[in-house]
Amino acid sequence: MEITRKAEYAITALLDLALLPEGEFTLSKEIARRQGIPSNFLPQIMATLSRKGWVEATRGAGGGVRLSVDPATISLQAVIEVIEGPIAINKCLVGAGICQNQSACPLHNVWSRAQAAMLQVLGETTVADLVTSKKVLLEIIEKEKQ
Repeated sequence: MEITRKAEYAITALLDLALLPEGEFTLSKEIARRQGIPSNFLPQIMATLSRKGWVEATRGAGGGVRLSVDPATISLQAVIEVIEGPIAINKCLVGAGICQNQSACPLHNVWSRAQAAMLQVLGETTVADLVTSKKVLLEIIEKEKQ
């Protein structure tokens, strides 16, 4: 299993929106520019995030996109699953009935524990946590410049 660029771009776009002053709109092309996201990817990603209710889009003068929920309510696991579907390090862990060899497979328990650990980290980490980390990094960079 690999977390795709599309999921990474979705997380990065949400982080960008969360860094803006609350309620402020921005253009998708500005998010793409600031975050180095290919602009052809972003409309589809933003539409998905909007359907989920995390992003509000408004047309016209002063329009754009903005975060519509508290970033502390958006886990990385939720973003990845909205963009990619269920997270599984091996397809035998996707759902019931897929693994025909579960009882005899010596790896199944290992995959299951590894996946549980990964999902715990992704489920506990929110966009708000990334905002805090980003602000700390920016402060360190600013202090080093002085």
